[in-house]
Order: sequence, then structure tokens, then C-alpha cells
Amino acid sequence: MLDKIKKYSWLIDSLMEAKWSTKKEVVHNFLNAKKKYVPKEKTNAKVGDILKCALCPNMCRFDCPVARVGNSEALTPAAKSRIAYLMEMGEIDFSGEFVDLMYKCAGCDASREWCPFDFSVEDLLVGVREDIVDKGLAPKALLELKDKLEKNHQIYNQSLIPPDTEAEKARILYFMGCTARAKVPDVVNTNIKLLEKSGLDFATIPDEWCCGAPLSTLGFKDSFYKFAEHNSRLINKSKCRTLVCDCPECAYVFRELYPKIGFRLKAEILPMNQFLLRLVEENKIKPAGLQGEFVYHDPCALSRKLNVCSAPRELLKSIPGLELKETYFSHRETRCCGMGGMLGITNPEISSKIGESRISELKEVCSNIVTACPTCELAFKNANKDKKVKVYDISEVLLKSLEK
Repeated sequence: MLDKIKKYSWLIDSLMEAKWSTKKEVVHNFLNAKKKYVPKEKTNAKVGDILKCALCPNMCRFDCPVARVGNSEALTPAAKSRIAYLMEMGEIDFSGEFVDLMYKCAGCDASREWCPFDFSVEDLLVGVREDIVDKGLAPKALLELKDKLEKNHQIYNQSLIPPDTEAEKARILYFMGCTARAKVPDVVNTNIKLLEKSGLDFATIPDEWCCGAPLSTLGFKDSFYKFAEHNSRLINKSKCRTLVCDCPECAYVFRELYPKIGFRLKAEILPMNQFLLRLVEENKIKPAGLQGEFVYHDPCALSRKLNVCSAPRELLKSIPGLELKETYFSHRETRCCGMGGMLGITNPEISSKIGESRISELKEVCSNIVTACPTCELAFKNANKDKKVKVYDISEVLLKSLEK
């Protein structure tokens, strides 16, 4: 504090020599300046943080997947924040292209890796989206998605039915997730086989609802609360000590977002790859061997939001004969698959371009791609136009080694 006073002592000396009216104006502006740059009415958006992002030199722009494939300065993180700030301050209307821009984010947190404020652009935009919803201006397609989720409790219409297990008695609870159940059910069946081979007592949730991530991401906070309430009640009612999630985004939502709205799960929460590694280390699963080269793709939610990079690699390295390859953009400096942040629904064209870009990077290294996220697997299978690569979930590779 004393250093700051010394640093600005020249300003104090100058102010002392000024007219009384000048002194009064300077002091008034000093005490009230902040009020000029934030909305008078309460908002869901953290406008002060959005302003900091908006005024930043935008050094993260080169790593933003949406800006990279979109070829537009308006798609960069700082540019989106500038538009968001002007909307929240009432300088421009919440309308048309400005509202649509608020959903053009992959939620990958790549910008956070370069941010001096440690901001997640997705987190900043979620508050703006909540304001859009409160104003009744949410895009029609997103309202339809919300209604479908509230009706079916899953993103997709058809999903794998959970096996008949006694969820209230098992120590291990397996949360399958929407994408795995509906789009890559082979992964669910593989995980169930691995859990059965381990000999552990596990169960699924008969009335499993979506974790609520899409609702939270798109700004439907009231609906997200209902889903969090339902899932946390069922999970806490069970006797499980460990909740294992196929999708890293589900694990992140359970671990980080539920407590923020008052729902804390009693169980340990683990993404599937970490749990499988534990089973291997405890000799409950013993990889027999698998010959071949595989390149591992770090899912954004797993590597950045959960800070899990080593566990999937250790799991793959535990398989005798398997040669693990690395791409240049890996670990926390990974590249997005394109389907994060509900981008595959809000902006499918941008999402597809990001997925195609990432799969081209991976196949330069190896034709066998392995990941630890059902959404990433789905994105790569959709982007695999020429069918020159094979895409696997990490659990599928592990099961292959056991069946050799």
C-alpha cells in the first residue's frame, strides 16, 4: 500500500494545487467510475469480467477453434466479449446476429490457457445466455432442445436402456451419459464388460437423466437446477462410494457445477479412464497385450476442465505391445473436436470444420485414434469422411487387449 502511495505521490501533489472544483470532480470520478461501466440493473453476466476480456489484446485468438475455421474477427474471444458488453450495457439490442454470436463457442477453454485473468470464455458467455433466456430471446432451436430434454430427460430420442441393476446397493455407480447411450452404445457395452471382468459390485441408474450440461451451457439455469436436483437425489440415495462417468463433461458438471447451485454429491467422482487405470493398478483387470500404434487425443473437458492428462496415457502404456504416439497439440494444449459447448447443435457447420481440422492433425501421426470422451469419438467418426482412420474409445482398446 505504501509503495502505491509513493508511486502516485506526484498525482497527489498536483491535485493539491488544483482548484476545489477540480479536486471535487476527480474524487467523485474516482469513487464512482466503476458505476459508469457496469449496468445499473442486476445481470446474470459478469459484466466486469466481460469488460476485461473485451479490452484484452486478444492474444488467445490464434488458439480459438471457432475463430480459426470461421475466418472472422467477430468470432474471436475478445470480439465476442465486446459485443456481449455492448448488449449488456444497452448500447446495442439483444437481437438477431448478436444473439447468435453468443452461441458460437466450442467451450473448449483453449483461450483460458493464454488468459492473464484465467477466464473461461464459455463461462463468461453462459451468463450472457442466461440474460438472453430471461429476456425471452433464446433461439427457437434451443428452446425446442430444452423442451425435448425436459420431456425425454435425454438429448437424443433413442438411447440404450440401462441394464437391470440394484443401484441402491452397489458401491460403484456407472453414469453412462446421453451421447454414449445414444450415439456410441458399443462404448457403454464395453465399459459394462470391463466392470464385470473386474469382479466389482457395480450398478447403473435406472432413471438416469442427462447430467444437465447442455441446459447449463445454453443458459437455461432453471431447467438445469431441476436436472441437478433429480440426479443428485438418486445418486446420494444410493450406497455408492464412487460415481464413474463415461463422459468427462458429466464428471465436470457433477464435481464443479452441481455444488455451485447447492447439490453436493457424497460419492467420489471419476471419469472412466481414471477408474479403469485404478483397476489395472489393483490387478483387477490385467491387459494381455495388443500390437499396434495408437495416437491419443486429449478431450478438452478432461485435460483442461478436470486436469487429467496422464491417466489415459498410463492406461494405454499398461497394455503390452501397444505403441503410444503423440500429436503436436496434446495434453492441455490439445485441439478441440468441434462438438464441445453444444456447438454441434448451435452451429453444425463450424463444428464440422473444427472436427475435420483436428482429425487431419491426428491421422498425420497414426491411423488409429483413441480418445476418452464419447463426444470426441462421435465427432471424429462424423469427420472421418474417407474412412482412412479408425476411432476408438480408450475402454475399447483395453478390452481388445483382454480378448487377444
